[in-house]
Amino acid sequence: MVNFIADTKQLTAVEDYVNNRLEYAPLAIAHFTTRDDAEAWLKGLAEPLSPARILIGDEYYLAWYSREDNARGMYRDYIIEPYIEELAARGIPPATPAFETRAEAGMWLKNHPAAPFDFVSIAGEHYLAVHHKRLMRHTLHPVASTLTEWEETKRAAERERARDAAAETEGGGE
Repeated sequence: MVNFIADTKQLTAVEDYVNNRLEYAPLAIAHFTTRDDAEAWLKGLAEPLSPARILIGDEYYLAWYSREDNARGMYRDYIIEPYIEELAARGIPPATPAFETRAEAGMWLKNHPAAPFDFVSIAGEHYLAVHHKRLMRHTLHPVASTLTEWEETKRAAERERARDAAAETEGGGE
């Protein structure tokens, strides 16, 4: 991959992305309202891109495809959570646009696109609005519940790593 980036003279673009990650929303190639819609799309492609990040509702998923056995599927991708964590740690601006409903926020965002991220308040709860320029849409991520779920996900991953390390240590001593 690094050779491809270098051969196509994209090193500066990659360096810009790495150094300024919070200025770019994670790229998704498609959006679906339901998981059934996404699965129908994935099954309908002769050879899907793999892996490919997609959106189902406001959540990121990673779609995958195995050419060897023509298997394909998708799973929840926790790509936006570190962004929310870092942006919230920097501080949610005290004067965020406030709305009573999600629909009101969505209408406002159509005329005031996030660049690529903005905080908004809906019914008193803070959300991170993410502008997906190529998909011409916004996703809204509730800050408090997303951060709680993200912490739980990280703890579960750490427990699994510890369990695997313990199993490896036990297996290596035999």
